[in-house]
Amino acid sequence: MQKNLKIRLQDILNVDLLAGAEVLAGSAGMDHEITSVNVMEVPDIIDWVRPGEFLLTTAYTFSNNMEAFNSLLPLLSERGVCGIGIKLKRYIDDLPESVRQTAEELKFPLIKIPIDVSYGDLMKRIFTYIIGAQTRLLEQINQINNKIKEIMLRHGGIEKFAELIHSVVQSPLLITDDIYRSHYLYCEDQDWCEKLESIIPLVISNGDNQNDLNWSETHSDTDSFDGCEVPRITIPIYFEEILYGNIVIWDINNKIGANELFVIESAASLIALHSVTQVTLSDRENVHRTNFLELLLSASSESQSKAMLDAEYFEYNTSAYHQCVVMRIDQGDMSFAQNITSRRGRELRLILLAIVNQLQRRYRSHFISASKGNEASFLLEYDQVTTEETRVKLARAFTRLLLEIARAEQVEPYTFVGIGQCYLGTEKLSASLHEAKQVVRVLQAKKDKSVHSAFFSDLGFQKLFGNPDLRDDLLAFSDEMLKSLIEYDNGRDGELLETVRVYFENSGNLRKMSEVLFTHYNTVIYRVNRIRDVFKIDLKDPETAFNLQLAIKIRDMLT
Repeated sequence: MQKNLKIRLQDILNVDLLAGAEVLAGSAGMDHEITSVNVMEVPDIIDWVRPGEFLLTTAYTFSNNMEAFNSLLPLLSERGVCGIGIKLKRYIDDLPESVRQTAEELKFPLIKIPIDVSYGDLMKRIFTYIIGAQTRLLEQINQINNKIKEIMLRHGGIEKFAELIHSVVQSPLLITDDIYRSHYLYCEDQDWCEKLESIIPLVISNGDNQNDLNWSETHSDTDSFDGCEVPRITIPIYFEEILYGNIVIWDINNKIGANELFVIESAASLIALHSVTQVTLSDRENVHRTNFLELLLSASSESQSKAMLDAEYFEYNTSAYHQCVVMRIDQGDMSFAQNITSRRGRELRLILLAIVNQLQRRYRSHFISASKGNEASFLLEYDQVTTEETRVKLARAFTRLLLEIARAEQVEPYTFVGIGQCYLGTEKLSASLHEAKQVVRVLQAKKDKSVHSAFFSDLGFQKLFGNPDLRDDLLAFSDEMLKSLIEYDNGRDGELLETVRVYFENSGNLRKMSEVLFTHYNTVIYRVNRIRDVFKIDLKDPETAFNLQLAIKIRDMLT
Protein backbone atom coordinates (compact mmCIF):
# COMPACT_ATOMS: atom_id res chain seq x y z
CA MET A 1 0.00 0.00 0.00
CA GLN A 2 1.24 3.53 -0.66
CA LYS A 3 2.84 5.09 2.41
CA ASN A 4 1.57 8.67 2.01
CA LEU A 5 -0.76 10.91 0.06
CA LYS A 6 0.92 11.52 -3.27
CA ILE A 7 0.79 14.93 -4.97
CA ARG A 8 2.41 14.82 -8.41
CA LEU A 9 4.64 17.51 -9.86
CA GLN A 10 2.16 17.63 -12.74
CA ASP A 11 -0.56 18.61 -10.27
CA ILE A 12 1.08 21.87 -9.13
CA LEU A 13 0.87 23.27 -12.64
CA ASN A 14 -2.74 23.93 -11.63
CA VAL A 15 -1.48 26.72 -9.31
CA ASP A 16 -2.54 30.04 -10.85
CA LEU A 17 0.95 31.59 -10.57
CA LEU A 18 2.25 28.81 -12.84
CA ALA A 19 -0.22 29.55 -15.62
CA GLY A 20 2.65 30.39 -17.99
CA ALA A 21 4.88 27.49 -16.95
CA GLU A 22 6.46 25.27 -19.60
CA VAL A 23 8.14 21.88 -19.25
CA LEU A 24 11.50 22.31 -20.99
CA ALA A 25 12.85 18.78 -20.51
CA GLY A 26 12.30 15.59 -18.52
CA SER A 27 8.52 15.53 -19.00
CA ALA A 28 8.48 11.76 -18.34
CA GLY A 29 9.15 12.58 -14.68
CA MET A 30 6.14 14.84 -14.14
CA ASP A 31 4.55 12.01 -12.18
CA HIS A 32 7.20 12.42 -9.47
CA GLU A 33 5.85 13.12 -6.02
CA ILE A 34 6.28 16.64 -4.64
CA THR A 35 6.37 17.10 -0.87
CA SER A 36 7.99 20.53 -0.46
CA VAL A 37 9.56 23.47 -2.34
CA ASN A 38 12.85 25.33 -1.81
CA VAL A 39 15.18 27.86 -3.46
CA MET A 40 18.51 26.85 -5.04
CA GLU A 41 20.92 29.75 -5.51
CA VAL A 42 24.12 28.24 -4.07
CA PRO A 43 26.41 25.61 -5.65
CA ASP A 44 26.58 23.29 -2.59
CA ILE A 45 22.80 22.73 -2.46
CA ILE A 46 23.22 18.95 -2.77
CA ASP A 47 23.91 18.58 0.98
CA TRP A 48 20.64 20.27 1.90
CA VAL A 49 18.03 18.85 -0.45
CA ARG A 50 15.37 16.30 0.56
CA PRO A 51 13.41 13.66 -1.39
CA GLY A 52 10.31 15.08 -3.06
CA GLU A 53 11.62 18.65 -3.01
CA PHE A 54 10.95 21.01 -5.93
CA LEU A 55 13.77 23.54 -6.35
CA LEU A 56 13.37 27.09 -7.69
CA THR A 57 16.34 28.84 -9.30
CA THR A 58 17.47 31.62 -11.63
CA ALA A 59 20.65 29.57 -12.31
CA TYR A 60 22.67 32.67 -11.32
CA THR A 61 25.39 30.51 -9.70
CA PHE A 62 25.81 28.50 -12.93
CA SER A 63 25.34 31.31 -15.46
CA ASN A 64 29.01 31.13 -16.47
CA ASN A 65 29.35 27.34 -16.10
CA MET A 66 26.25 25.46 -17.26
CA GLU A 67 28.23 22.21 -17.42
CA ALA A 68 28.50 22.35 -13.62
CA PHE A 69 24.73 22.67 -13.56
CA ASN A 70 24.52 19.72 -15.94
CA SER A 71 26.74 17.64 -13.61
CA LEU A 72 24.50 18.52 -10.66
CA LEU A 73 21.34 17.07 -12.20
CA PRO A 74 22.24 13.37 -11.70
CA LEU A 75 23.10 14.07 -8.04
CA LEU A 76 19.80 15.85 -7.45
CA SER A 77 17.90 13.05 -9.17
CA GLU A 78 19.70 10.45 -7.04
CA ARG A 79 18.72 12.33 -3.88
CA GLY A 80 15.06 12.17 -4.92
CA VAL A 81 14.55 15.80 -5.87
CA CYS A 82 11.40 15.82 -8.02
CA GLY A 83 12.41 18.65 -10.41
CA ILE A 84 13.62 22.20 -10.89
CA GLY A 85 11.74 25.38 -11.75
CA ILE A 86 13.92 27.85 -13.67
CA LYS A 87 13.48 31.54 -14.41
CA LEU A 88 14.96 32.19 -17.83
CA LYS A 89 15.94 35.53 -19.44
CA ARG A 90 17.34 36.81 -16.18
CA TYR A 91 20.82 35.30 -15.90
CA ILE A 92 20.60 32.67 -18.65
CA ASP A 93 18.65 32.97 -21.88
CA ASP A 94 18.09 29.29 -22.51
CA LEU A 95 19.14 25.78 -21.46
CA PRO A 96 21.99 24.18 -23.41
CA GLU A 97 21.13 21.07 -25.38
CA SER A 98 23.43 18.99 -23.15
CA VAL A 99 21.38 19.99 -20.07
CA ARG A 100 18.10 19.18 -21.79
CA GLN A 101 19.45 15.80 -22.91
CA THR A 102 20.62 14.92 -19.38
CA ALA A 103 17.22 15.86 -17.96
CA GLU A 104 15.47 13.73 -20.57
CA GLU A 105 17.65 10.73 -19.81
CA LEU A 106 17.11 11.10 -16.07
CA LYS A 107 13.38 11.83 -16.47
CA PHE A 108 14.12 14.85 -14.32
CA PRO A 109 11.70 17.72 -15.07
CA LEU A 110 13.06 21.19 -15.79
CA ILE A 111 10.17 23.65 -15.78
CA LYS A 112 10.27 27.24 -17.04
CA ILE A 113 8.42 29.43 -14.54
CA PRO A 114 7.14 32.98 -15.21
CA ILE A 115 9.90 35.53 -14.63
CA ASP A 116 7.64 38.03 -12.84
CA VAL A 117 6.49 35.57 -10.13
CA SER A 118 8.19 36.02 -6.75
CA TYR A 119 9.65 32.98 -5.00
CA GLY A 120 7.83 33.81 -1.79
CA ASP A 121 4.40 33.99 -3.41
CA LEU A 122 5.01 30.84 -5.48
CA MET A 123 6.27 28.79 -2.53
CA LYS A 124 3.26 29.87 -0.48
CA ARG A 125 0.82 28.90 -3.26
CA ILE A 126 2.51 25.53 -3.85
CA PHE A 127 2.49 24.67 -0.14
CA THR A 128 -1.17 25.74 0.06
CA TYR A 129 -1.98 23.55 -2.95
CA ILE A 130 -0.16 20.52 -1.48
CA ILE A 131 -1.84 20.86 1.91
CA GLY A 132 -5.21 21.54 0.29
CA ALA A 133 -4.91 18.53 -2.03
CA GLN A 134 -3.91 16.29 0.88
CA THR A 135 -6.79 17.61 2.95
CA ARG A 136 -9.28 17.01 0.13
CA LEU A 137 -7.90 13.50 -0.34
CA LEU A 138 -8.16 12.76 3.38
CA GLU A 139 -11.73 14.04 3.37
CA GLN A 140 -12.55 11.77 0.43
CA ILE A 141 -10.96 8.80 2.19
CA ASN A 142 -12.90 9.62 5.35
CA GLN A 143 -16.17 9.81 3.40
CA ILE A 144 -15.52 6.49 1.65
CA ASN A 145 -14.53 4.81 4.91
CA ASN A 146 -17.67 6.10 6.64
CA LYS A 147 -19.78 4.70 3.82
CA ILE A 148 -17.98 1.35 4.11
CA LYS A 149 -18.68 1.30 7.84
CA GLU A 150 -22.33 2.02 7.09
CA ILE A 151 -22.43 -0.89 4.63
CA MET A 152 -20.90 -3.13 7.30
CA LEU A 153 -23.42 -2.01 9.92
CA ARG A 154 -26.24 -2.77 7.49
CA HIS A 155 -24.70 -6.21 6.82
CA GLY A 156 -24.02 -5.37 3.18
CA GLY A 157 -21.63 -7.44 1.09
CA ILE A 158 -19.22 -7.13 -1.79
CA GLU A 159 -22.01 -5.91 -4.10
CA LYS A 160 -22.36 -2.70 -2.06
CA PHE A 161 -18.59 -2.31 -1.74
CA ALA A 162 -18.25 -2.59 -5.52
CA GLU A 163 -20.93 0.04 -6.10
CA LEU A 164 -19.16 2.42 -3.72
CA ILE A 165 -15.73 1.94 -5.28
CA HIS A 166 -17.20 2.50 -8.75
CA SER A 167 -18.32 5.94 -7.61
CA VAL A 168 -14.62 6.81 -7.15
CA VAL A 169 -13.02 5.22 -10.23
CA GLN A 170 -15.93 5.32 -12.71
CA SER A 171 -14.62 2.10 -14.26
CA PRO A 172 -15.70 -1.54 -14.33
CA LEU A 173 -14.44 -3.47 -11.32
CA LEU A 174 -14.47 -6.92 -9.80
CA ILE A 175 -14.28 -7.81 -6.09
CA THR A 176 -13.23 -11.35 -5.23
CA ASP A 177 -13.69 -13.10 -1.90
CA ASP A 178 -11.00 -15.79 -1.51
CA ILE A 179 -12.47 -17.21 1.69
CA TYR A 180 -16.06 -17.76 0.57
CA ARG A 181 -15.08 -18.19 -3.09
CA SER A 182 -17.44 -15.58 -4.47
CA HIS A 183 -17.02 -12.56 -6.72
CA TYR A 184 -19.05 -9.62 -7.99
CA LEU A 185 -18.58 -7.60 -11.17
CA TYR A 186 -19.85 -4.01 -11.19
CA CYS A 187 -20.14 -2.56 -14.68
CA GLU A 188 -22.71 -0.10 -16.02
CA ASP A 189 -21.92 -0.68 -19.70
CA GLN A 190 -23.50 -3.92 -20.94
CA ASP A 191 -20.95 -4.34 -23.74
CA TRP A 192 -18.10 -4.12 -21.27
CA CYS A 193 -19.90 -6.51 -18.92
CA GLU A 194 -19.99 -9.16 -21.62
CA LYS A 195 -16.32 -8.62 -22.49
CA LEU A 196 -15.19 -8.83 -18.87
CA GLU A 197 -17.37 -11.82 -17.96
CA SER A 198 -15.43 -13.86 -20.49
CA ILE A 199 -12.06 -13.27 -18.80
CA ILE A 200 -13.12 -13.25 -15.13
CA PRO A 201 -12.44 -16.99 -14.59
CA LEU A 202 -8.89 -16.52 -15.92
CA VAL A 203 -8.32 -13.42 -13.77
CA ILE A 204 -9.48 -15.27 -10.65
CA SER A 205 -7.43 -18.35 -11.54
CA ASN A 206 -4.29 -16.26 -12.03
CA GLY A 207 -4.88 -14.67 -8.65
CA ASP A 208 -5.20 -18.10 -7.00
CA ASN A 209 -1.98 -19.35 -8.58
CA GLN A 210 0.03 -16.23 -7.82
CA ASN A 211 2.76 -17.02 -5.31
CA ASP A 212 4.60 -13.74 -5.71
CA LEU A 213 6.14 -12.46 -2.48
CA ASN A 214 4.71 -9.02 -3.37
CA TRP A 215 1.11 -10.24 -3.34
CA SER A 216 0.27 -7.65 -0.66
CA GLU A 217 1.06 -4.75 -3.01
CA THR A 218 -1.07 -3.14 -5.70
CA HIS A 219 0.04 -4.32 -9.13
CA SER A 220 -0.90 -3.61 -12.74
CA ASP A 221 -1.33 -5.69 -15.87
CA THR A 222 -3.18 -5.39 -19.16
CA ASP A 223 -5.99 -7.24 -20.91
CA SER A 224 -6.62 -7.13 -24.64
CA PHE A 225 -10.10 -6.33 -25.96
CA ASP A 226 -10.71 -5.97 -29.70
CA GLY A 227 -7.01 -5.36 -30.25
CA CYS A 228 -6.82 -2.62 -27.59
CA GLU A 229 -4.79 -2.98 -24.39
CA VAL A 230 -6.73 -2.02 -21.26
CA PRO A 231 -4.88 -1.48 -17.94
CA ARG A 232 -5.97 -3.86 -15.17
CA ILE A 233 -5.17 -2.81 -11.59
CA THR A 234 -5.33 -5.35 -8.76
CA ILE A 235 -5.54 -4.09 -5.17
CA PRO A 236 -5.22 -6.79 -2.48
CA ILE A 237 -7.68 -7.05 0.40
CA TYR A 238 -5.51 -8.34 3.22
CA PHE A 239 -5.01 -8.14 6.97
CA GLU A 240 -2.17 -9.49 9.12
CA GLU A 241 -0.47 -11.25 6.20
CA ILE A 242 -3.63 -13.11 5.15
CA LEU A 243 -5.18 -12.41 1.76
CA TYR A 244 -8.99 -12.27 1.82
CA GLY A 245 -9.56 -11.24 -1.79
CA ASN A 246 -8.80 -8.58 -4.41
CA ILE A 247 -10.28 -5.48 -5.98
CA VAL A 248 -9.68 -5.64 -9.73
CA ILE A 249 -10.26 -2.46 -11.76
CA TRP A 250 -10.17 -2.07 -15.55
CA ASP A 251 -9.16 1.52 -16.37
CA ILE A 252 -11.08 1.71 -19.66
CA ASN A 253 -10.84 5.52 -19.75
CA ASN A 254 -7.18 5.79 -18.62
CA LYS A 255 -8.17 8.28 -15.94
CA ILE A 256 -7.30 6.46 -12.70
CA GLY A 257 -4.44 8.26 -10.98
CA ALA A 258 -2.33 7.68 -7.87
CA ASN A 259 -4.76 9.54 -5.61
CA GLU A 260 -7.77 7.48 -6.71
CA LEU A 261 -5.74 4.33 -6.07
CA PHE A 262 -4.78 5.61 -2.63
CA VAL A 263 -8.46 6.07 -1.79
CA ILE A 264 -9.27 2.51 -2.94
CA GLU A 265 -6.27 1.07 -1.08
CA SER A 266 -7.53 2.73 2.08
CA ALA A 267 -10.98 1.28 1.43
CA ALA A 268 -9.45 -2.18 0.87
CA SER A 269 -7.97 -2.09 4.37
CA LEU A 270 -11.41 -1.52 5.86
CA ILE A 271 -13.02 -4.15 3.63
CA ALA A 272 -10.39 -6.58 4.94
CA LEU A 273 -11.62 -5.91 8.47
CA HIS A 274 -15.12 -6.72 7.24
CA SER A 275 -13.77 -10.05 5.97
CA VAL A 276 -12.09 -10.70 9.32
CA THR A 277 -15.40 -10.04 11.07
CA GLN A 278 -17.20 -12.47 8.76
CA VAL A 279 -14.59 -15.15 9.42
CA THR A 280 -14.85 -14.56 13.17
CA LEU A 281 -18.62 -15.04 13.02
CA SER A 282 -18.14 -18.23 11.00
CA ASP A 283 -15.62 -19.45 13.58
CA ARG A 284 -18.15 -18.90 16.37
CA GLU A 285 -20.84 -20.75 14.46
CA ASN A 286 -18.40 -23.58 13.85
CA VAL A 287 -17.70 -23.83 17.59
CA HIS A 288 -21.42 -24.30 18.28
CA ARG A 289 -21.79 -26.88 15.49
CA THR A 290 -18.69 -28.71 16.69
CA ASN A 291 -19.99 -28.90 20.25
CA PHE A 292 -23.34 -30.17 18.97
CA LEU A 293 -21.80 -32.84 16.74
CA GLU A 294 -19.36 -34.00 19.42
CA LEU A 295 -22.27 -34.58 21.80
CA LEU A 296 -24.48 -36.10 19.11
CA LEU A 297 -21.79 -38.47 17.80
CA SER A 298 -20.71 -39.53 21.25
CA ALA A 299 -21.21 -43.11 22.43
CA SER A 300 -22.66 -41.68 25.65
CA SER A 301 -26.45 -41.60 25.78
CA GLU A 302 -26.23 -38.75 28.27
CA SER A 303 -24.21 -36.65 25.81
CA GLN A 304 -26.64 -37.44 23.01
CA SER A 305 -29.52 -36.36 25.24
CA LYS A 306 -27.82 -32.98 25.71
CA ALA A 307 -27.40 -32.69 21.94
CA MET A 308 -31.11 -33.32 21.43
CA LEU A 309 -31.83 -30.00 23.16
CA ASP A 310 -30.35 -28.23 20.09
CA ALA A 311 -31.50 -30.74 17.46
CA GLU A 312 -34.20 -28.47 16.07
CA TYR A 313 -31.82 -25.50 15.83
CA PHE A 314 -29.38 -27.51 13.70
CA GLU A 315 -32.28 -29.11 11.74
CA TYR A 316 -31.30 -32.58 12.89
CA ASN A 317 -34.01 -35.16 12.11
CA THR A 318 -33.90 -37.91 14.74
CA SER A 319 -35.86 -40.38 12.63
CA ALA A 320 -33.81 -40.05 9.41
CA TYR A 321 -30.84 -42.04 8.11
CA HIS A 322 -27.45 -40.51 8.89
CA GLN A 323 -23.92 -41.13 7.72
CA CYS A 324 -20.61 -39.65 8.89
CA VAL A 325 -17.97 -38.35 6.50
CA VAL A 326 -14.58 -37.26 7.83
CA MET A 327 -12.05 -35.19 5.88
CA ARG A 328 -8.51 -34.81 7.18
CA ILE A 329 -5.69 -32.71 5.70
CA ASP A 330 -2.30 -34.30 6.30
CA GLN A 331 -0.25 -31.54 7.95
CA GLY A 332 2.70 -33.87 8.31
CA ASP A 333 3.35 -33.78 4.57
CA MET A 334 6.31 -31.43 4.02
CA SER A 335 5.06 -30.42 0.58
CA PHE A 336 1.78 -29.38 2.22
CA ALA A 337 3.63 -27.05 4.60
CA GLN A 338 5.50 -25.50 1.67
CA ASN A 339 2.26 -25.14 -0.31
CA ILE A 340 0.50 -23.30 2.53
CA THR A 341 3.50 -21.01 3.05
CA SER A 342 3.55 -20.07 -0.63
CA ARG A 343 -0.17 -19.34 -0.76
CA ARG A 344 0.05 -15.87 0.70
CA GLY A 345 -0.32 -16.70 4.35
CA ARG A 346 -3.54 -18.67 4.09
CA GLU A 347 -4.19 -20.51 7.36
CA LEU A 348 -5.47 -24.06 7.44
CA ARG A 349 -8.60 -22.98 9.32
CA LEU A 350 -9.44 -20.58 6.47
CA ILE A 351 -8.96 -23.31 3.90
CA LEU A 352 -11.35 -25.57 5.86
CA LEU A 353 -13.78 -22.68 6.17
CA ALA A 354 -13.67 -22.11 2.40
CA ILE A 355 -14.27 -25.81 1.70
CA VAL A 356 -17.20 -26.08 4.12
CA ASN A 357 -18.77 -22.86 2.85
CA GLN A 358 -18.64 -24.00 -0.77
CA LEU A 359 -20.14 -27.37 0.17
CA GLN A 360 -23.03 -25.60 1.86
CA ARG A 361 -23.68 -23.60 -1.30
CA ARG A 362 -23.26 -26.39 -3.82
CA TYR A 363 -24.51 -29.60 -2.18
CA ARG A 364 -28.28 -29.79 -2.51
CA SER A 365 -29.11 -32.14 0.39
CA HIS A 366 -29.00 -31.34 4.09
CA PHE A 367 -25.88 -31.98 6.18
CA ILE A 368 -24.30 -30.67 9.38
CA SER A 369 -20.60 -29.80 9.42
CA ALA A 370 -17.93 -28.99 11.97
CA SER A 371 -14.18 -28.51 11.80
CA LYS A 372 -11.38 -28.63 14.34
CA GLY A 373 -7.63 -28.57 13.76
CA ASN A 374 -6.89 -30.25 10.45
CA GLU A 375 -10.15 -32.21 10.30
CA ALA A 376 -13.73 -31.58 9.23
CA SER A 377 -16.68 -33.84 10.04
CA PHE A 378 -19.93 -34.01 8.09
CA LEU A 379 -23.18 -35.67 9.07
CA LEU A 380 -25.18 -36.48 5.95
CA GLU A 381 -28.94 -36.94 6.31
CA TYR A 382 -31.40 -38.97 4.20
CA ASP A 383 -35.17 -39.42 4.44
CA GLN A 384 -36.43 -42.84 5.50
CA VAL A 385 -37.89 -43.34 2.03
CA THR A 386 -34.44 -42.95 0.40
CA THR A 387 -33.24 -46.30 -0.91
CA GLU A 388 -29.84 -47.73 -0.01
CA GLU A 389 -28.70 -47.37 -3.62
CA THR A 390 -29.65 -43.70 -3.65
CA ARG A 391 -27.89 -43.11 -0.32
CA VAL A 392 -24.69 -44.56 -1.72
CA LYS A 393 -24.97 -42.36 -4.83
CA LEU A 394 -25.53 -39.25 -2.72
CA ALA A 395 -22.57 -40.07 -0.47
CA ARG A 396 -20.35 -40.57 -3.53
CA ALA A 397 -21.57 -37.28 -5.03
CA PHE A 398 -20.83 -35.48 -1.75
CA THR A 399 -17.33 -36.95 -1.60
CA ARG A 400 -16.59 -36.09 -5.24
CA LEU A 401 -17.69 -32.52 -4.63
CA LEU A 402 -15.63 -32.34 -1.45
CA LEU A 403 -12.47 -33.45 -3.25
CA GLU A 404 -13.22 -31.18 -6.21
CA ILE A 405 -13.33 -28.20 -3.86
CA ALA A 406 -10.17 -29.41 -2.11
CA ARG A 407 -8.50 -29.51 -5.54
CA ALA A 408 -9.55 -25.92 -6.23
CA GLU A 409 -8.11 -24.95 -2.84
CA GLN A 410 -4.88 -26.74 -3.83
CA VAL A 411 -4.97 -29.20 -0.92
CA GLU A 412 -6.36 -32.34 -2.59
CA PRO A 413 -3.00 -34.19 -2.59
CA TYR A 414 -2.95 -33.95 1.21
CA THR A 415 -6.67 -34.61 1.76
CA PHE A 416 -8.17 -37.96 2.81
CA VAL A 417 -11.91 -38.64 3.14
CA GLY A 418 -13.52 -41.53 4.98
CA ILE A 419 -17.22 -42.47 4.70
CA GLY A 420 -18.78 -44.40 7.57
CA GLN A 421 -21.78 -46.66 7.25
CA CYS A 422 -25.34 -45.33 7.16
CA TYR A 423 -27.57 -45.90 10.21
CA LEU A 424 -31.20 -45.15 11.02
CA GLY A 425 -31.81 -42.95 14.05
CA THR A 426 -29.25 -41.78 16.59
CA GLU A 427 -28.04 -44.84 18.46
CA LYS A 428 -25.20 -45.87 16.09
CA LEU A 429 -23.95 -42.44 15.03
CA SER A 430 -20.77 -42.86 17.09
CA ALA A 431 -20.05 -46.07 15.15
CA SER A 432 -20.39 -44.25 11.83
CA LEU A 433 -17.98 -41.55 13.02
CA HIS A 434 -15.50 -44.14 14.25
CA GLU A 435 -15.71 -45.96 10.91
CA ALA A 436 -15.13 -42.79 8.90
CA LYS A 437 -12.07 -41.93 10.98
CA GLN A 438 -10.80 -45.47 10.61
CA VAL A 439 -10.99 -45.17 6.83
CA VAL A 440 -8.97 -41.95 6.97
CA ARG A 441 -6.29 -43.66 9.07
CA VAL A 442 -6.15 -46.54 6.61
CA LEU A 443 -5.78 -44.17 3.64
CA GLN A 444 -3.07 -42.15 5.36
CA ALA A 445 -1.16 -45.28 6.35
CA LYS A 446 -1.07 -46.61 2.80
CA LYS A 447 2.16 -46.27 0.88
CA ASP A 448 0.13 -45.39 -2.23
CA LYS A 449 -1.26 -41.92 -1.54
CA SER A 450 -3.18 -41.68 -4.83
CA VAL A 451 -6.43 -42.90 -3.23
CA HIS A 452 -8.07 -40.05 -1.34
CA SER A 453 -11.46 -41.46 -0.33
CA ALA A 454 -13.10 -44.77 0.55
CA PHE A 455 -16.19 -46.25 2.17
CA PHE A 456 -15.79 -48.23 5.38
CA SER A 457 -17.76 -51.02 3.73
CA ASP A 458 -14.99 -51.33 1.11
CA LEU A 459 -12.10 -51.77 3.56
CA GLY A 460 -12.12 -55.56 3.58
CA PHE A 461 -10.19 -57.18 6.44
CA GLN A 462 -9.05 -53.72 7.57
CA LYS A 463 -12.56 -53.23 8.98
CA LEU A 464 -11.36 -55.27 11.93
CA PHE A 465 -9.17 -52.37 12.99
CA GLY A 466 -12.23 -50.17 13.28
CA ASN A 467 -14.22 -52.55 15.50
CA PRO A 468 -14.34 -50.90 18.96
CA ASP A 469 -14.76 -54.33 20.61
CA LEU A 470 -11.43 -55.47 19.14
CA ARG A 471 -9.48 -52.25 19.56
CA ASP A 472 -8.00 -53.03 22.97
CA ASP A 473 -7.04 -56.57 21.98
CA LEU A 474 -5.42 -55.39 18.75
CA LEU A 475 -3.41 -52.72 20.55
CA ALA A 476 -2.36 -55.25 23.19
CA PHE A 477 -1.15 -57.60 20.45
CA SER A 478 0.77 -54.78 18.76
CA ASP A 479 2.40 -53.68 22.02
CA GLU A 480 3.42 -57.24 22.84
CA MET A 481 5.05 -57.80 19.43
CA LEU A 482 6.85 -54.46 19.34
CA LYS A 483 7.55 -53.90 23.04
CA SER A 484 11.26 -54.74 23.03
CA LEU A 485 11.94 -52.59 19.94
CA ILE A 486 9.94 -49.64 21.28
CA GLU A 487 11.70 -49.75 24.65
CA TYR A 488 15.08 -49.81 22.95
CA ASP A 489 14.11 -46.96 20.63
CA ASN A 490 13.02 -44.61 23.42
CA GLY A 491 15.48 -41.72 23.20
CA ARG A 492 17.03 -43.11 20.02
CA ASP A 493 14.68 -41.57 17.38
CA GLY A 494 13.01 -44.92 16.69
CA GLU A 495 15.89 -46.43 14.71
CA LEU A 496 15.11 -50.14 15.19
CA LEU A 497 11.33 -50.02 14.72
CA GLU A 498 11.77 -47.82 11.67
CA THR A 499 14.39 -50.24 10.35
CA VAL A 500 11.89 -53.12 10.67
CA ARG A 501 9.20 -51.08 8.91
CA VAL A 502 11.50 -50.19 6.01
CA TYR A 503 12.78 -53.79 5.86
CA PHE A 504 9.31 -55.10 5.01
CA GLU A 505 8.48 -52.18 2.72
CA ASN A 506 11.55 -53.02 0.63
CA SER A 507 11.31 -56.83 0.79
CA GLY A 508 14.48 -57.10 2.83
CA ASN A 509 16.67 -55.38 0.21
CA LEU A 510 19.46 -53.96 2.42
CA ARG A 511 20.89 -51.70 -0.31
CA LYS A 512 17.48 -50.14 -0.91
CA MET A 513 16.97 -49.78 2.85
CA SER A 514 20.18 -47.79 3.24
CA GLU A 515 18.97 -45.38 0.54
CA VAL A 516 15.51 -44.96 2.10
CA LEU A 517 16.90 -44.53 5.62
CA PHE A 518 19.77 -42.28 4.44
CA THR A 519 22.01 -44.59 6.43
CA HIS A 520 25.27 -46.34 5.55
CA TYR A 521 24.87 -49.86 4.24
CA ASN A 522 27.02 -51.33 7.05
CA THR A 523 24.85 -49.58 9.65
CA VAL A 524 21.73 -51.20 8.17
CA ILE A 525 23.41 -54.62 8.34
CA TYR A 526 24.41 -53.94 11.98
CA ARG A 527 20.82 -53.03 12.93
CA VAL A 528 19.28 -56.10 11.24
CA ASN A 529 21.83 -58.36 12.93
CA ARG A 530 21.21 -56.67 16.28
CA ILE A 531 17.44 -57.25 15.90
CA ARG A 532 18.17 -60.93 15.23
CA ASP A 533 20.90 -61.55 17.85
CA VAL A 534 19.84 -59.31 20.75
CA PHE A 535 16.06 -59.38 20.44
CA LYS A 536 15.78 -62.85 18.91
CA ILE A 537 13.60 -61.58 16.05
CA ASP A 538 14.15 -63.41 12.77
CA LEU A 539 12.79 -61.10 10.08
CA LYS A 540 13.05 -63.90 7.49
CA ASP A 541 10.71 -66.23 9.40
CA PRO A 542 7.27 -66.06 7.63
CA GLU A 543 5.15 -66.16 10.80
CA THR A 544 7.33 -63.62 12.60
CA ALA A 545 7.29 -61.38 9.55
CA PHE A 546 3.49 -61.56 9.32
CA ASN A 547 2.99 -60.77 13.03
CA LEU A 548 5.41 -57.86 12.95
CA GLN A 549 3.84 -56.32 9.84
CA LEU A 550 0.39 -56.71 11.35
CA ALA A 551 1.55 -55.16 14.63
CA ILE A 552 3.06 -52.15 12.82
CA LYS A 553 -0.10 -51.73 10.74
CA ILE A 554 -2.26 -51.79 13.90
CA ARG A 555 0.04 -49.25 15.54
CA ASP A 556 -0.19 -46.94 12.50
CA MET A 557 -3.96 -47.11 12.31
CA LEU A 558 -5.06 -47.15 15.93
CA THR A 559 -2.59 -44.83 17.66
